[in-house]
Amino acid sequence: MSSVPILMYHHVLPEAGFISSSVEQFRAQMELLVEHGWQTLDSATFRAYKLHGAAVPQRSLLITFDDGWRDNYVYAYPILKALGLRATLFVVTGWIDAASRAPAPYQPRTHKECKRLAPGAPREVLLNWDELQTMRDVFDIHPHTHTHRDDYFGRLPWEEDILRSRERLQTQLGIDSPQLCWPRGVHDAQLVALAERLGFDMLYTTLRGANSADGRGDSLRRLAAKDGASWLRRNLWIARHATLARLYARMKPE
Repeated sequence: MSSVPILMYHHVLPEAGFISSSVEQFRAQMELLVEHGWQTLDSATFRAYKLHGAAVPQRSLLITFDDGWRDNYVYAYPILKALGLRATLFVVTGWIDAASRAPAPYQPRTHKECKRLAPGAPREVLLNWDELQTMRDVFDIHPHTHTHRDDYFGRLPWEEDILRSRERLQTQLGIDSPQLCWPRGVHDAQLVALAERLGFDMLYTTLRGANSADGRGDSLRRLAAKDGASWLRRNLWIARHATLARLYARMKPE
């Protein structure tokens, strides 16, 4: 049985680091996808495949980014656009709101520095709504909750956190999304039931594994991107074969 791999990125920066690919690594990975005939699916096509068995090319994958860091616009977006690739971005809408209130200059920051700056100087490190609108020719945009469960701009109960994220995307970008990414991948059976009751049928985790056309979207598996093109070539070969992907996930679940 085949599987559609999902790659998970957070940052693309001049230098690699914790959950950060370097520009050089990212460009090499994206060029490898093009060279070897991989098709980057939009999120609607992936949903149709996963839930309804829609046909997709043999070498298909989904590229995802989490959170909404400004470097996604500065570095990742131009590379993807130049190569004609699609990607999906899960944004923390409360962070985007905060970053949209006042301008600020940009300079590359490590993930640790981004987390430190986000509460007090959000625009320095986070995307704003105008950038997200511009990026929609490459990126599909979906909720990653409103707060990321971080106490940067106030806490919310889970249901309100999820709903407000979807509502902000609807208000700002006209997006009514049935797809949700769990902050840090944290979820349990009760949260899955809540999200499904709220109308979400595609729930993204940080777990490794296969994504077959099995009619289920309650536990989508992703592969955290690392290193360069050689790493990606090896891991995509495993991830596109469902049996191998499941065996590998048992050895390295995250």
